[in-house]
Amino acid sequence: MEHILKNDIDIIINNRKNTPRTCVCFYFATDKPEKYSGTYGLFAKLLLQGTKTKDAKTLAAELESECIDVSIKAKQDYIKVSFLFLNEDFNRAMEYAKDILLNSTFSEFEKEVYKIKGEIKADMDNPRILASDTFVRNMFKGHYYSNTCTKTLEEIDKITKEDIFEVHRQLLSSRKVISIAGDIQNTENICDYFHKNFDFMKSSHSESQIKPVEDLWINENVEIVKISKNDLNQAQLFQGWIVPNMHSEMYYKISLMNNILGGSGLSSRLFVELRDKQGLAYTVRSSYETLSKSALFSFYIATEPKNIRKSLDGFMSELDRIAKIPPTEEEVAGAKENIIGRLEYFSQTNSQLASTEGYNYLSGLGLNYNERFIKEVNKINAADVSAAAKLILNKKSLICALPPDKYLKL
Repeated sequence: MEHILKNDIDIIINNRKNTPRTCVCFYFATDKPEKYSGTYGLFAKLLLQGTKTKDAKTLAAELESECIDVSIKAKQDYIKVSFLFLNEDFNRAMEYAKDILLNSTFSEFEKEVYKIKGEIKADMDNPRILASDTFVRNMFKGHYYSNTCTKTLEEIDKITKEDIFEVHRQLLSSRKVISIAGDIQNTENICDYFHKNFDFMKSSHSESQIKPVEDLWINENVEIVKISKNDLNQAQLFQGWIVPNMHSEMYYKISLMNNILGGSGLSSRLFVELRDKQGLAYTVRSSYETLSKSALFSFYIATEPKNIRKSLDGFMSELDRIAKIPPTEEEVAGAKENIIGRLEYFSQTNSQLASTEGYNYLSGLGLNYNERFIKEVNKINAADVSAAAKLILNKKSLICALPPDKYLKL
């Protein structure tokens, strides 16, 4: 793994000999909150809708005929544009990359807005997605991270095409990184190429304008958010806490705690205790989602509406138990094996490697972070896992429940 800074262009290179395809990921930091919820997502969908030299249909046909796969992802902290292609097609693929990143016309604006609205409305018919959306929106209330799909549905008609062009200008002046994984014959030539042809990828050193979530109490006095939906056979239930993110030493401890409690599937404590032993759950899990300025630890269960209170008690019982009684060495070892195994499984392809390393670097985690992560995880002991649970128990939580109306009296 190499990091090369040339002409203020940050380039990460993972040289993978004897692999037939190369992946190049262009990462752009979204260091400003959206003007309206959904602006970044709409930008990502419009980016491939034609350039100044090719309309959308021509562009799609040419990329397909040349076996160049392009994918675009808009997340809370970044927009990523990825190109996957045969090694010998590097120059051709990067010509398309430059044209798309610099010269997109963002055509089909109204059509894409209409499609997004339809997709969100369809998604919100799913009780789990609706509950999850409401849960996250209230967890981060008052913060940019509260820009969920339902908020986008409320605000998307306010977005103008000029707002999209403004996002484009903003991203071109933001923090950026190019992450490459493939069979690189000459690293210096690759860097010279980007220096000569991708001057717009010079990275800014400006600070993020997104405030840390821990600096405010986003939930005010709200502890339970209730949504009524009468045509349900099962209730959707979330409970969550704002916790330290990947820049904290607690990250590794919470990661292991999450794996033991509900992040490891059939062998997790929540699955065994709440589903197998008590028969409360159709689905039950815990999750730990990290962002640049925050992180969220949460429990989720789909259960019979009459079991809402029992399920909430089950969440807290398992969290309290692991805080008071450290897990066994076997559990800790199993959690480490599970976490490291998953990390290695999702670090196999050039696409995965370019994506992961680019994200890690843009997030301030540096080079070869996966290796450091494994070392830190292996240092964690049972007492550390209990310490993570105690930290969470000392924080205020938010509950979001979506059952039929008659079960809303929690």
